[in-house]
Amino acid sequence: MTMTKKEQRKVQHRLEILQAGERIFARQGFYPTTMEEIGEEAGWSKGTLYLYFKSKEDLFFSILTEKMDQFSHDLHAKLAGSSRLEEKIALLVHAHINFFSKNKHFFQLVIAEQGKVMHTSSTGMREKLIQQQHKYIDDITAVLSKDLPSTTSVEADTLARSIIGAVNVHMVTWLLEPEHIDLNNLKSQLTTLFLNGILSDAKL
Repeated sequence: MTMTKKEQRKVQHRLEILQAGERIFARQGFYPTTMEEIGEEAGWSKGTLYLYFKSKEDLFFSILTEKMDQFSHDLHAKLAGSSRLEEKIALLVHAHINFFSKNKHFFQLVIAEQGKVMHTSSTGMREKLIQQQHKYIDDITAVLSKDLPSTTSVEADTLARSIIGAVNVHMVTWLLEPEHIDLNNLKSQLTTLFLNGILSDAKL
């Protein structure tokens, strides 16, 4: 159904607030940031922000959950078009690195602030985010399990978590020292590592 101009403006305003919040939270951290500062960054009054989000915490968790929802949706659309394990692993590695490198402020939030807020949240948003993250891992596991060779002892869940974890570790280094990380080389090395290992012919 086509949105009216008023509805389109509301969607755009909400997006502008989310983007402003993402920048401010990443720059200052969750606790020092005020809704007034986010409003100034977005070009709206604090009162306008509360028309879209119930609280600062609501805005913070909305940034995390909505961006991850979009990333997950786009990634699964790509994975659905692949029928080979090699392609799926390469897609996972490349997609995560590309996403975090293009969304630096978001990555800073995930790494630096998410844990702090989740330990103190009592609104149910914490549980919603945890459930979303579990579902994401479960979905990736299901996609990988369809093509795992019967000869491997590696479980799909282990592979999924290892790929995501390895990318996260290297991207933290990139966040701190971007000049020391060649992202294209990182994509190639991680893809090779998960596809072939380093002792593929050895018996462990």
